[in-house]
Amino acid sequence: MKRIVAVYFSPTGNSKKYACAVAEALEESFESLNFTKKEMREKEICFSKEDIVIFSAPVYAGRLPDIGLFENVKGENTPAICIVTYGNRDYDDALLELKNVCEQRGFHPIAAGAFIGEHTFSEFVGADRPNEEDEIKIKQLAQYIKNCLKEDKWKERELNVKGSYPYTCMPKKMPFAPQTNQRCCQCGSCVRKCPVGAIDKETIFTDVEKCIACFACVKGCTRKGRSVDQPQYYALSEKLEKNLRYVDKEAELFFL
Repeated sequence: MKRIVAVYFSPTGNSKKYACAVAEALEESFESLNFTKKEMREKEICFSKEDIVIFSAPVYAGRLPDIGLFENVKGENTPAICIVTYGNRDYDDALLELKNVCEQRGFHPIAAGAFIGEHTFSEFVGADRPNEEDEIKIKQLAQYIKNCLKEDKWKERELNVKGSYPYTCMPKKMPFAPQTNQRCCQCGSCVRKCPVGAIDKETIFTDVEKCIACFACVKGCTRKGRSVDQPQYYALSEKLEKNLRYVDKEAELFFL
């Protein structure tokens, strides 16, 4: 192994948490690339066949975020691990989509995982994850990767994961977007945190058409100065909490 790199798009921290946990379980010294930053997604980044790359991203309504994620990354038959994180509902076709993206970019997925994290629209759904069972799964995943790479058989085998193609249709844009409330101090932190440049730096107003409803600005504001005050959001949040708050789904792993 030349190096281990955790590559993640993680507006609210779930995907970063799991990518780095797997990387650390493989080797305490690892690199990380934060693709939540727009400028990072615009750089061309190449990996060699001696690298190990852990790709991690959140699930939005069963799919990857619709921002051309990881399109600027290239591999050289580089072994890869695919991880998606979701808010306790389901990940539908997102893991298969990530696997296919990796293969198209020159990577060879050797393992994958779907892990639960706090839901974007609720602090109660998927809360307190990763838990002890997740940590066991992370160690299991890391041990498999180490064993797998000791032999060359992985180069001849294809990873199968849950999902179907054609993928489920991309979700419609949410009819709401976070805006400032009375606690906002106009510090501009939300502008820097937004991964798609949807917040105007002068007015701190969110462009609903650009917003991907990742809630990075909401959960990243220490003053709780951003929120959504619309009936559609309240109805969705209430439905999620009613159906999923007390459901404990297990992480799923996939191996060659």
